Amino acid sequence: MGSGPPTAHEASLLMGATMAISMIGIFIGIFFLFANTDMAVRIAAATLVGVVGVLSFLRHSVYYESDQVRMGWRQDRKEFQLEVGYANLAIGIWGLVAAALGWGLVCGVMLAAYATYLLCALLLHLSQAWAQEDLHDPALRERAIRSVISTGFFVLALFGFGIVALARAGVLPFMQL
Repeated sequence: MGSGPPTAHEASLLMGATMAISMIGIFIGIFFLFANTDMAVRIAAATLVGVVGVLSFLRHSVYYESDQVRMGWRQDRKEFQLEVGYANLAIGIWGLVAAALGWGLVCGVMLAAYATYLLCALLLHLSQAWAQEDLHDPALRERAIRSVISTGFFVLALFGFGIVALARAGVLPFMQL
């Protein structure tokens, strides 16, 4: 039995898992901010950078055809998506290592680096949301707007935890925690 054309099924499941892990990580991270700031930073780095980075690698690189369908994009060459996946994997692995070993400064750097990387993706989503010619299809416009909102919220969370981690490590001259 031959396989049919790719569907968005696998990538949609991975995206759902990414969103769920993100919400759980943000919630538990905020909870621990009031009890154990160092633990909050480690949880944020492990979940928001580590697990999300690995899941994003799987979605972009392993299930790249499904991800193309999910995003409404089609390209003949997969190399760009593989490269994006590898970047997510590299950042994700170091987020997990830093969290596991309790390297607070590295957790902060990884949180800030991932936030910066995804801020660039947010700018891409914004340009897509404003591109009238590509988004005459209401489903594509709705997806672009959802991407702007969800990515924007995630970037703010990453920057917030990153600032806390960097302040705890004493590397922000204007802030000490």
